[in-house]
Amino acid sequence: MFEYSKILLLALVLYGCLYFLLPELFLHFLGLGSWKRHYSPGVSLTFDDGPDPIYTVKLLDILEKHRIKACFFLVGEKAEQHPDLTKKILEKGHQIGTHGYLHKHAWLLSPTKTWYYWNESISILKKIVGSEPEFIRPPWGGFNLALFIWALVKKKKIIMWSVKAFDWKKNRTPSDIVNTIIKNSAEGGIILLHDSGGEIGAPTNTLLCLEKLIKKLKTELKLPVVPLKIPEWPLFRRLIYRLWQKWEKAYANWKNIRRIDDQSLFRLALVKYKGPNLVNEWGQILAEKGDLIGEIHFDNSRFPSMDTDTKNIGISALKKVRFSLPILANYVAHNPDFKSVNVYLGVTMLNKGAKNLGFSVQEYPFKDGRLIAALQKILIKIYHPLGAKRKTAKLGFKPKLVWITRDQLLKKYYKTKKTN
Repeated sequence: MFEYSKILLLALVLYGCLYFLLPELFLHFLGLGSWKRHYSPGVSLTFDDGPDPIYTVKLLDILEKHRIKACFFLVGEKAEQHPDLTKKILEKGHQIGTHGYLHKHAWLLSPTKTWYYWNESISILKKIVGSEPEFIRPPWGGFNLALFIWALVKKKKIIMWSVKAFDWKKNRTPSDIVNTIIKNSAEGGIILLHDSGGEIGAPTNTLLCLEKLIKKLKTELKLPVVPLKIPEWPLFRRLIYRLWQKWEKAYANWKNIRRIDDQSLFRLALVKYKGPNLVNEWGQILAEKGDLIGEIHFDNSRFPSMDTDTKNIGISALKKVRFSLPILANYVAHNPDFKSVNVYLGVTMLNKGAKNLGFSVQEYPFKDGRLIAALQKILIKIYHPLGAKRKTAKLGFKPKLVWITRDQLLKKYYKTKKTN
């Protein structure tokens, strides 16, 4: 009898680990098999527990005012009760994911109940909006093995989050919510908020914080708020991308390379010029060794969002550059740190077309040119929409110096605001 009890206990422990703990560990906490971030520039807003006839309607108005598209993870039984509101979310250009049929933790559901309720959730949404949701997010982010298998069979993407502010608690003030999210947000972040559920009165604080949050994300962190987009990338590319981003962040902090805007393709640093003398076509010296210059850097995380059609990538990149140059000029014109800086210079393999944009192009004068070229080619493959398929042989083996004077930059791209 004693031996039988030990075997039964061991079997229960193994069952618990396999059915509850391991899925929770890998999918919820480690993000293996789920998505805790996206790979487009900026951050994405997601809202759980709706739709709600009071709060969701007000939320949609705020998002429309700021031209923000979010992803709503809807509870099936609530969507069933409010089909017109569910349709309205989609009509406003937002994405719809499912949060399950009932707001129940996965640990409280047997395998049979798990499959039944999640099938019911996608069936209801398909009946209302005409298509099945691509994204799912379980209540509380809780998992069991049956849910993971269900998601694999149904080919659904499990979306978690990278930032939360416990806005479902009524004692979390709008300032608390904003400060927590701003402190923890970074490129690729998925922000978890709620438009229903939680403690009584909590959704009001979420509504009150939203406009301030959007403004701070754009102005303080220089991060655009973008629709949730999950790429079809293999795990290896995702890991390489993340590691390189960590390196780039550390390098940017070390060199004080700053973002200048939430939409710009460029970043800027204030550095001492290494020489040799930089001269214009009339022989006038523009920068000598030791002079302060503005060093232009691509904000590489902006590239993966560009069109993956090979015919359109170059056009998309050129449009983004043309869009970003007036932003750069405006920043230079108004930032006191760059008031006396005469030259703005970049070191790049992507120099084709630079002359047409008003830049001068010349050979890179230092011995580390081949190393820089090799690193930039790796970087191109990491960030380019085509990834490793992007051919770099035609770019050569050395980068170019690409530069423009302050006067040329402002004359060509700075536009003063007209006043009446």
